[in-house]
Amino acid sequence: MPKEAPRSLFTEFSTDAPYVTEARRLLQSLMRQHRGPACRVYMVSSAGRGEGKSTICGLLGIVAARIFHRHTLIIDADMRRPTMHQLLDLSQKPGLYEILHGTASLDLARRPTTLPLLHAIPSGKPGSHVSDSYDDEGFEKLLQSVRPSYDLIFIDAAPIVPVVEPIMMAEHVDGILLVAMAGRTPITMIRRMRGILTPVASKVAGAIVNNATEGLPYYYDYSYYGYKPLLSRRDRNKVGGPTAPSADVQANGDGAATPHAASSPAPPAHAAKPKPKE
Repeated sequence: MPKEAPRSLFTEFSTDAPYVTEARRLLQSLMRQHRGPACRVYMVSSAGRGEGKSTICGLLGIVAARIFHRHTLIIDADMRRPTMHQLLDLSQKPGLYEILHGTASLDLARRPTTLPLLHAIPSGKPGSHVSDSYDDEGFEKLLQSVRPSYDLIFIDAAPIVPVVEPIMMAEHVDGILLVAMAGRTPITMIRRMRGILTPVASKVAGAIVNNATEGLPYYYDYSYYGYKPLLSRRDRNKVGGPTAPSADVQANGDGAATPHAASSPAPPAHAAKPKPKE
């Protein structure tokens, strides 16, 4: 049976949803710590596949544009397993691949979304040799071109441990957000990721613990505050789609990240699958 593609993050988006609350907390923390124009480009990645990084990257972009009213750009730089075009209801090409290889202009590849302040550059469609898709010099020039036009730029990068592109991209961004799936990401993978990121460790702005909903006291229950998801937790686990963040993050002044456990259940209906596709 073919795997169901993730549905758009715009579907049933609610500003009262717990996962939106967590995204707001994260953005507020980042903006509080990194004031001014110096830090505006964030790379979102994880140690391995299936940790929910693409969903979180998309949610951060939507919340930044819709709630914080920031001119925001999302770039799908995971050309090996792209999903952002599905999460944002866009066609896959032309996109980043075509920009880097000179077959499409930035104006053609950059798309508007349903939110006036949110634009996106999808992955594009690489050829048969995906490992040759990334061009570091072209990527640096792209970021230089788009920086003046946006308040925030979020880059959905490939997982850090299996491939080399994220550590190359990290040289050109202002901050790095790392995603880990609670109870599933092996500690050996996290240690390996930490070692790979050593040269750019000062850029790590925070770590996001995804799906951290177990073992929390009753007062973390969002239904206590009036939020009721459309489906029960058991039913939500049967519905296709990626999960959303269930923990926010606080970054220390020295760049080290301190995960702060929160309790949001997964997003309603379309985004509660335990194993998200990247």
